[in-house]
Amino acid sequence: MALVTGAELAEALDLDYNPPTEPYDQIAAAADDIVGVLLTDAAYELEPPACKEAALSVAVEIYQARTAAGGQAVATDYSPGPYRLSVWITRRVMSLLGPYMNTKGMIG
Repeated sequence: MALVTGAELAEALDLDYNPPTEPYDQIAAAADDIVGVLLTDAAYELEPPACKEAALSVAVEIYQARTAAGGQAVATDYSPGPYRLSVWITRRVMSLLGPYMNTKGMIG
């Protein structure tokens, strides 16, 4: 199973899901890979709600980076925000993943 699917991503974004023409499945797979590598095998198999929410959050960030001008958020005063796909893509959801993280990959 996957932590997030293209249909779930489209639903969260309130967009129509049309697999052959939309990149939702590809984005969901990328988010699943990013979050899945941080988890223990047991947590990935059990798919706790916190891990699913983290994967969905990462998927939304990837989608917004693809569709936003310059790949970054723009505030109402048109000032650009930080690039979405930086190291912070996983740091934003680390509190959700904490109890399920694979500590073998942590250094320092």
